[in-house]
Amino acid sequence: MSTETPRKRRRAWLIAAAVCASAVLAGGTVATNTDALAPDDLCDGRVSSEDAGNSLDGAGRVTGRIDNLGDCVVEQSGWLPGTEDAKVRLGARAVTPEHPFGQSEWKASGAQNILPGELPGAFDEYGNGWVALPSDCGPLGAAGAEGDHTVLSAVVEQGSADPAELARLTRAAARELAADHDCAPPTSPPKKAGTDLIEASAPARSDPAELCGLTGFTVDAEVPAGSPLREQTSGSRDDAWFCDLSFEPPTTGLPRDEEEGASARLAIIRNATLLPAAEERGFQHAVCDGKETYFAAELLSVRSPRTPEEKAASSFFRESDVENRFTAAARASLGCG
Repeated sequence: MSTETPRKRRRAWLIAAAVCASAVLAGGTVATNTDALAPDDLCDGRVSSEDAGNSLDGAGRVTGRIDNLGDCVVEQSGWLPGTEDAKVRLGARAVTPEHPFGQSEWKASGAQNILPGELPGAFDEYGNGWVALPSDCGPLGAAGAEGDHTVLSAVVEQGSADPAELARLTRAAARELAADHDCAPPTSPPKKAGTDLIEASAPARSDPAELCGLTGFTVDAEVPAGSPLREQTSGSRDDAWFCDLSFEPPTTGLPRDEEEGASARLAIIRNATLLPAAEERGFQHAVCDGKETYFAAELLSVRSPRTPEEKAASSFFRESDVENRFTAAARASLGCG
């Protein structure tokens, strides 16, 4: 005969209910705040959930979806206290033949982190950027009706991201996109292969006798007193190398928020994917150590000086043949014929 009282039975039921509730809560926490139950691939196999989790600096579960524009939207979110959400958008964009060296703005420069190799790209310090698909791919994506070829853009729409990991994610997604359209590079490495993103240097004062660290690249005028040049470089001279030249803000006499950034952008372009764009812009061409090479220069002093200090700074670039001096020094350093 059972000796269990109604009070004991009620207590046992409450304990069992609490255990079940805890299990449900734990399962919900795992499902919504970790990647334990997440699929290996997101956005119809375009990206790895592991790479996505490494790219985003949020906390919680990583999810991915294809939106109505055909873009891959990757998010990381959770409901636990103190967690932060993060979101990045990867989208195919058709671009003009001169990309990334547009007349009005370069999409790669010494101020950006450069991704060399067969699928080159450029990313800013926050992770926003692009990776170029092979020219054989033609225009793809939602903007395919315009432009000549395709880049896969990465835009951090919420929270923050790790630039190097996001470059890895974007390049892997670009490779998958190219494979889907039968235009992938013939030597594609594995999907999760590492990236060799080259970080931009910190802005630093230039040596007027060796601008951009390039032996023989000097100026043909005295640098205005108290107005030191500064430079920022990124990339590799074997692939694609960039240098931004500017004057420190006190030079112009303008408030910092009215500064126009670089006064000149310079580049050595040897990456095969970027050569057509350099040719389109009509940059100087040479064959250096058997490799097709272009020397790009863009002077950005486009408006009339408004102060005596700004006039002194602008005159430096007018009176000095920056492009010819840069090209001569670059040709010598690369052993061009």
